[in-house]
Amino acid sequence: MIQITGLTLARGSKAILTQTDLTLFPKEKVGLIGHNGAGKSSFISALLGQLPVDQGNIEIPKSWQVSWIDQEVTSNDVAVIDFAMEGDRELHGIRMKIRRAEECGGDSHDFGALYEQLENLDGYAAESRIATILHGLGFKPEDLNRKVGEFSGGWKMRLNLAKVLGSRADLILLDEPTNHLDIEAVIWLQQWIRQVDSTVIVISHDRDFLDEVCTHTVHLHGEKLNKYTGNYSTFERTFAERAAQVNQANRKASAEVEKLQRFVDRFKAKASKAKQAQSRVKRLEKIKIIETLQVDQHIEIPFLEPHKSPDPLVVMNKVNCGYASDSPILSNVSMALRPGDRIGLLGSNGNGKTTLVKTIVGELNLLGGDRVEGKGLVYGYFAQDQIESLDMNSTPMEHFMRLDKKATEQQLRNFLARFQFRDDKVKQVVSGFSGGEKSRLALALLAYQRPNLLLLDEPTNHLDMATRQALANALMEFEGALVMVSHDRHLLESITDTYWRVSNGALTEFDGDLDDYAELLKKESAQENNQKKTAIPASVPKALTQLSTQERQAHHQRLKALNNAVKKLEKTISDQQDQLAKLDAELALVDYKDASKAQKSGQLHASREEAAKALDLAENSLLEAMLELEDIEMRLGC
Repeated sequence: MIQITGLTLARGSKAILTQTDLTLFPKEKVGLIGHNGAGKSSFISALLGQLPVDQGNIEIPKSWQVSWIDQEVTSNDVAVIDFAMEGDRELHGIRMKIRRAEECGGDSHDFGALYEQLENLDGYAAESRIATILHGLGFKPEDLNRKVGEFSGGWKMRLNLAKVLGSRADLILLDEPTNHLDIEAVIWLQQWIRQVDSTVIVISHDRDFLDEVCTHTVHLHGEKLNKYTGNYSTFERTFAERAAQVNQANRKASAEVEKLQRFVDRFKAKASKAKQAQSRVKRLEKIKIIETLQVDQHIEIPFLEPHKSPDPLVVMNKVNCGYASDSPILSNVSMALRPGDRIGLLGSNGNGKTTLVKTIVGELNLLGGDRVEGKGLVYGYFAQDQIESLDMNSTPMEHFMRLDKKATEQQLRNFLARFQFRDDKVKQVVSGFSGGEKSRLALALLAYQRPNLLLLDEPTNHLDMATRQALANALMEFEGALVMVSHDRHLLESITDTYWRVSNGALTEFDGDLDDYAELLKKESAQENNQKKTAIPASVPKALTQLSTQERQAHHQRLKALNNAVKKLEKTISDQQDQLAKLDAELALVDYKDASKAQKSGQLHASREEAAKALDLAENSLLEAMLELEDIEMRLGC
């Protein structure tokens, strides 16, 4: 386990933690939360030994392997599959030794020892395992042998994440892992974290993601680490209850202090009451006002009322979208946006969501078809790279003065204050702002222009929990039409009422909610695996393809172990299916009018959820075992 005692930590003159304790147990999935600037990333740096502690101890078992997400990718000439496999440092070392031995012509004894180590690390299944992770994060089979340098920054961050997920580490540290993912990859990552045997600490401002993956929540607040059992929603309820209790206790304590103080002031000079007054003074000294639990500062993101909206706003008829007329990304798109529409765009990255949005706003020329704007259309477009379009050498005030030359400085100050830019902040250069502050400024510039059509492409990147909620509240009140791309399920579910799916070169309406969409993705993934299995890239070292007698023996031993595992998994699946059927039958008979029986239903539902998770885990394990069996049989020519 991880044991933290008396930890005091600072970054420069800023205190982050003071005399705090924390214990984390193996396999716990922990959400590390706190407002922007509280020091969450600094605490992670301290866990990694990158930031020295001022006092106290951080004890992590010496045998534990720790893995975390790098913020940069430097290995641009390496194949994607090889880059991702480097995360499993022990296995990567053995593979490199095998390659060097092959190049140098090592003797059979060397090869035998190396292959035995490879077998002990489950090395023959490693490429299949890593390919499955890459597939879950959105990489296609043909991507696996491409060079890392061919991918954009967002996809490189996915590669860094894949390297961590494939590491087989005992402790995995994830700082905002969903920022560069689409909703499909987020759903896959949620399932992966729930099933992995590692201890996981994740920093995220995505409340639905935290709800799905966390068994515990650690709140960095008031220079302390406070641990709560349960996911983010459970923490939020518990924290609110504690805050109410503390406030009530403080009100009582303050009333008693006031009463005692009046007695002391009145009678301390009277000899006949001196003893009683002294007693009250001692009582006053013992009364403590409990430290108030401050809720995060309330933030507003006001969108000004739009000017009159045309109806329809934008119409597209049989439009081809993309960059080259001979290879459109989307074909034959017909749609109309009208006032009041609230559309969420679904589809994995690379399928054309951003291309569609840019076509709607007219940033991309049509490759075919017609696009018609309504008279009076005013659109506000927040792109994924919106903050990069800000003038980093200008201040917020200068941005707004260029936008509206007629407005007075006080009018602009009043508006900026509603976005938390007050006093000297409006005159500070943007280059010194945090990512969250830059995003708020970009949203402020957008809101000021009174759009009647908003197109938002991943607007929550860099925003903390409070600001995300403020954005959701503002968009719920927004009177114009809205089209949004976001991996934040909570935001999508809060402000959209229709979903369009961008997939396989087409735009279609999706009839269902995000739970239905997650189920659809699961079914499609299962069908894809059944049809073509997970692609094994052609990057297997030569020493693994030209099999010696020792290698064949190792493969046959692995086949035997896998066949035994398959039998056990099939038995587990059968047992869990029987258990689910039994629980479903019991639930069907529950009389919810009977309080005692209704209470029992809660236990039945919990048991059913546990059985369903066990079944899902066994089915996934069976699929992996079958894939590895097929791979080894192909190598052996079975």
